[in-house]
Amino acid sequence: MNRYSHLWQKSINLWLEVRHSLVALAVFLNGLLIFKTVWGMSINLVELFHIQSFSGINWANIANGPWFILGIFLMINAFGLLYRARTAWAVSIVLLLITLVYTMHFYPNLSFSISLCLATLIGLLLLGKDFNRSSATAGGIFAFISFTMLLFYSTYGALYFGDGFHPAIDNLMTAFYFSIVTMTTVGYGDIIPMTEPARLFTVSIIFAGITVFATSLTTVFGPIIRGGLNKLVKGSQQNMNRNDHFIVCGMSILAISTVAQLKQRGLEVTMIIGRPEEEFPLIEQRLGSKCDIISGDSTDNAVLSKAGLDNCRALLALSDDDATNAFIVLSAKELSAEAKTVLAVNDSKNMNRVKQVKADIVLSPQLFGSEILASVLSGEPLDNDKLISMLLNSGHGLFDKT
Repeated sequence: MNRYSHLWQKSINLWLEVRHSLVALAVFLNGLLIFKTVWGMSINLVELFHIQSFSGINWANIANGPWFILGIFLMINAFGLLYRARTAWAVSIVLLLITLVYTMHFYPNLSFSISLCLATLIGLLLLGKDFNRSSATAGGIFAFISFTMLLFYSTYGALYFGDGFHPAIDNLMTAFYFSIVTMTTVGYGDIIPMTEPARLFTVSIIFAGITVFATSLTTVFGPIIRGGLNKLVKGSQQNMNRNDHFIVCGMSILAISTVAQLKQRGLEVTMIIGRPEEEFPLIEQRLGSKCDIISGDSTDNAVLSKAGLDNCRALLALSDDDATNAFIVLSAKELSAEAKTVLAVNDSKNMNRVKQVKADIVLSPQLFGSEILASVLSGEPLDNDKLISMLLNSGHGLFDKT
């Protein structure tokens, strides 16, 4: 019975480890199916991207241009899902929704493609919590893909509803011009939507354009503007001398409490959190004192180097997510093999898997609390050596100075 239970547990652990990769593969396959669909048609796609003259083009074939680009974006976005990027997850949902609507409208006979697209969408929605990483680079990619997709949507739509405008939109250059003017809400008034479908389409471009441009400006230029304002208001600030300090990664209750206790003992601490700098004062208020805080991804080598990993006494991975804690330790070991690491396990069932990361100390507050409670209720005596043995699995000499 124990053997089957062990096999079942290993199967569950394997599923938890690879399921985000399976979703990424499904997104990639959706892009491949688009290629297969397009190349099965009697159109020469190369000619769509080597236009010599805008006159004499069969504009009915231009619909395959955005279709082809959509497949490329899906395949590229699948690589972002492999790294559990939250932005890649959100963009994948939008792209798959467009793919689903496009396929059902133009190619309703492609039942397998429609089914795969639906299944992938459901998988992405169900496993949304697995994709929890974010970065400025991912935000920039999101802004680029959003703008490009909106440009293709508006240009293609302008051609599709071309007869509903005055004057009619019957060529690619006019459609592109109308798209840019409408997305930016300039509205010269030289091209006017006359029919109801054309007007609704124009309204959709205006709303989408405002949303995409606002998101892009916030994502790309927001950090630059905030950084400039902070320097203007606060002046140039010298960074802490990050040497012989502790690095605490995460914003869990355990992380906050640990930082507060270390600060009370006069020890230097650097926190790495995935929160904007505007929230630093609130975090310091929770800590009850000033603290050296870095906003960034704790699994990013550049962020760990900035935090002074090479000169720290120990790195503590104390986030609420066990997988994130494991990745933090792996990144730290990759960057500095001599770095001492402490890893917290929030769910005791992940203990055996997390041990494979080989952190210097692996602790589980949940397991530790249950062990103490069981010992007290059963009347077993508790001593310091037993408590330490229960709490720590390894790490002898972690804080010894050489």
